[in-house]
Amino acid sequence: WTDITQPNAAIAARGMYSSNYVESDLINSYSWDTAIVFIQKYSGNSNYANKRSVNTSMLNTGKAGDKVCNIHDMASNCYEWSTEHSTSTSSSYSYPCVSRGGYSDSSGSATSARYSATTTSNIAYDSFRPLCYVK
Repeated sequence: WTDITQPNAAIAARGMYSSNYVESDLINSYSWDTAIVFIQKYSGNSNYANKRSVNTSMLNTGKAGDKVCNIHDMASNCYEWSTEHSTSTSSSYSYPCVSRGGYSDSSGSATSARYSATTTSNIAYDSFRPLCYVK
């Protein structure tokens, strides 16, 4: 899933799993940051929060070579929409949606990075990561 707006990513993530035992949504800031802390503690890479993309072109999930503690592509491949809210604005627009992580560009953005966008933003490197809850 790429080239998707944050509202549509939220709908898709919420629809992935729904039962009496499991529920899903877009990843939230707490879960994203907790995954970074987990990776830093158990991988031996104490600076994974500042990891830059390892690929320079978009690949299928898990193919970029950014797999740490069995978690794929947090620093690489695509920005990932989250449930976070931004208060960022310009003279013409507001940017309430937040994406996280790195993507496959030549400059490479960090795993812990946050980017604000409009609700209609959908570019090739926008994707999402679902969060599953056990009820």
